[in-house]
Amino acid sequence: MLQWLSDYITHLPSYFIISLIVMTVIALFAIYFGYRVERLSPKDKPSKPITLVLVAIDGINAFIKNYIGKHWTYVAPFALTMGIYVFLSNIMGVIAVESPTQFTAITFSMSITAFFVIQSTGIISQGWRHFLGVFQPLAPLAPLNIVSEFVPIVSMALRLFGNIASGALLLGLLYRVSGWFSIIITPAFHLVFDIGFGTIQTLVIVLLTIIFASMKVKEEDFQ
Repeated sequence: MLQWLSDYITHLPSYFIISLIVMTVIALFAIYFGYRVERLSPKDKPSKPITLVLVAIDGINAFIKNYIGKHWTYVAPFALTMGIYVFLSNIMGVIAVESPTQFTAITFSMSITAFFVIQSTGIISQGWRHFLGVFQPLAPLAPLNIVSEFVPIVSMALRLFGNIASGALLLGLLYRVSGWFSIIITPAFHLVFDIGFGTIQTLVIVLLTIIFASMKVKEEDFQ
């Protein structure tokens, strides 16, 4: 048993290890930030980094509240954590590390998480009536509606994978072709493919999750 566990850990893919490191960094930051905020008293003046983080979180919460209504407190932690994880994973190429999001195992994990958030938001808002939505507007359309509920899993996963993997492939070819000149040439391409496209894809998956979740919330919960 121990030998099997040792072999399993030894042969873990590198992107999985990188993914665990990213999640550990996020968890440690959240613990440290929470500890610092908890120790603040109303008379204390927070440092500039803490103020910046607080303002950013407050802005994100306000944005999500406009879409989700009173259930924003449930969706916001998922959306924020997913956004941070996807963004950090997307830009790993900047430090010469392969991005976990260029592998479908990771992107499908993200889209399945988004699917869970979307469906659970509907259950929290509507209860068991949430499942009756597949019969709208006509009962015969139920099979198509059921399929449409699962389509975002595939579309979000493949969109994220395709954009990040294609950027990594192009950069890899550029390094191979340019040789030593890559030190001069590639920084601009990293800025576009890693940071630029990485930021866009982060916004896409987070916004789609929020928008799809908002469609599951009943009208009364927006008031």
